Amino acid sequence: MENSKEVNVLWLSQEECIEGGAKDMNQILEYVEKVNLWLAEDKVVEPELLHLLWEEGNYSGKRIGVHAALIQSEEMKVAAVKGIPSNPLNPKERQTPRSNGMIILYNEDTGYPFAVMDDTIVSALRTGASSALGAKYCARPDSEILGLVGCGVIQNAHIEATSKVMHNIKTVRLYDVDKNRAFQFAEKWKHLGYNFEICDTVKEAIEDSDIVYTATNVNLGNEYIPKEWIKKGSFHSGVSMWDHKDEAILKGFNKYVMDYKLRLKDDKYPLSELTKSGDLDDEEIIELGQIIKGDVPCRENEDDAVFFVTLGICATDTANSYKVYQNAQNKGLGTEVKLWSEPAMY
Repeated sequence: MENSKEVNVLWLSQEECIEGGAKDMNQILEYVEKVNLWLAEDKVVEPELLHLLWEEGNYSGKRIGVHAALIQSEEMKVAAVKGIPSNPLNPKERQTPRSNGMIILYNEDTGYPFAVMDDTIVSALRTGASSALGAKYCARPDSEILGLVGCGVIQNAHIEATSKVMHNIKTVRLYDVDKNRAFQFAEKWKHLGYNFEICDTVKEAIEDSDIVYTATNVNLGNEYIPKEWIKKGSFHSGVSMWDHKDEAILKGFNKYVMDYKLRLKDDKYPLSELTKSGDLDDEEIIELGQIIKGDVPCRENEDDAVFFVTLGICATDTANSYKVYQNAQNKGLGTEVKLWSEPAMY
């Protein structure tokens, strides 16, 4: 009806999101890059994230992350709120994913929700895409050795995304506390044609690698990577945050890049702690979008070692989920759920 005030919301299951392109890494990479550029162009609004911890101080334990973003680009105008609980014991105790994400998309004109959908897949893939995008703009283009510490879900996204943007990788060095997981990982990705080396120690996976991604369950206070393991000219993405010792960050690297510098206001991340202590000047930290836009250079000589921090820009989930929603809608997927027939104006 023309004057109807009814509001319906499209519910999209994980399976329907996948059918709508949630596993399409090319699409994920495209919109992660676009969002980083939009951020530099002031077309993204994203507040500080909220972390709810089930155990105080245990940032790598059970937690719920609450994120929000608003995009006002020429291509899309949409807002979202995302919740992503995490329990590292889920895979071992329940054989289920560590994290599950859910995202709500909101209409710019009314502010009403129009979709509620799974974000687990998009969240994992855009994490891998974010590190790969950092490598694309900050690693040496001739990088040949990729070192992966931890061989879980996020590293699957890392290797797939990196294979699409770094075209000279020949060797992948793997380390996991469970060596079988490393062997299984190598088997899963052997079709990429890389030479996979299963390492006995984490040092072997890191010290000669041109690109390093750490995705572990290491918690604050248990940092283990020293400055001596940082190869000159290398690029490290500290996805799990608490792997590198402060000395390694400050003396092993001479370039620092983040995807979103607002996170420096938070005290739960390595670079924010180092800037607040005065050990690192926040002016030395470059935002990735500024590099993509061409405003600021990153690598200026072959020996530049880059420490990159991706902290999960919700706008990357928002843009990719919106694309998945559009694809799903075109395919007739999803279930309409009524929010109200007539709003109660109490």
